Amino acid sequence: MMFLGITPFDIIVIIVIILLVIMLPIILKMRINSSIANYTLQIENMVKESKLKLKKISIEKGSPGNDPTDAIDNFMEFFIVPPVSLDPAGIMDKFESILDLGEEKFQHMTKTIAPNADDEWKSNITMTLKATLGINGVAKMVRHNLELSKKTGNLQILLMLQMGLPMIMRLVKAEYEGVNAFSNENPVGDGIGPLVAGMFMEELSDDELEYFEDVVIGKKMVDGHEITILRAKGPGARVGKIGKTVNRLINEKGIKRLITVDAAQKLEGEETGSVAEGIGVVIGGFGVDKWLIEEQMVKNDLEVDAIIVKMGPEEAMCQMTRKILESSKKALEVLNN
Repeated sequence: MMFLGITPFDIIVIIVIILLVIMLPIILKMRINSSIANYTLQIENMVKESKLKLKKISIEKGSPGNDPTDAIDNFMEFFIVPPVSLDPAGIMDKFESILDLGEEKFQHMTKTIAPNADDEWKSNITMTLKATLGINGVAKMVRHNLELSKKTGNLQILLMLQMGLPMIMRLVKAEYEGVNAFSNENPVGDGIGPLVAGMFMEELSDDELEYFEDVVIGKKMVDGHEITILRAKGPGARVGKIGKTVNRLINEKGIKRLITVDAAQKLEGEETGSVAEGIGVVIGGFGVDKWLIEEQMVKNDLEVDAIIVKMGPEEAMCQMTRKILESSKKALEVLNN
């Protein structure tokens, strides 16, 4: 039976197409919602487990008088407001001041939840606290975008979040592994720079070392030249004020050449642990230490060389692998040459 040349089958096909046009965005949104909700729960579970690990080491190593759970939960809302950048003059000094205040706050929090921990464990607890805070921040942002898309019905927010989540999950999982490393007093990949510097000053005794702002300073003679070596103090997880220390030594000793060694992000396809040479200052962080050294580089016409050990961002945050550990020998060989 036909009506105006249209068969019942054609009518069914048209109805199906119309239903697909109407229902497909709804089905797509439901599937994306479900996928993102699953990722969000995974990240939130990492936050819970990280806080439990932080609580465990605080109790075991710091013997607090009270249960640190409430203090840890309250600190998860901690934030640092960056300085205004409308007037760029002096912005790095502002960054340095704000970051110093932030570091003092973290150290105060560590003393609150682990008052009786030794200095090394306090530094590990501080880094565990920072890593947990970072994971919590990501969890809140992912949850915010998920709930916002539900509230507004905005499919574009969901699509952008879905496209970014695989990379976000890689970094969050690495940060979580960093929590495990810090809480177990294990080194992370990003510690390759201090490791190489420590190997370079290996033969120096404790009496020959100087300590300043969580930085270890050693001196040795190489081919008739006095070499000053700096690294962050260990074995606890510290960064140290490298910029200030380098500036002090440049002014005191008239240093004319600097060599910096650090981890650097590799490109996909490059081999983890490969070593490269270049020029410039390779120091991580927000850039304050790098800026301080570069200011001296311009004022004193310094020669600045760089050695990097390549690794992925997740490898830098996770426990140091054997491959990265072995690369320290190659970096030391380049440094000696």
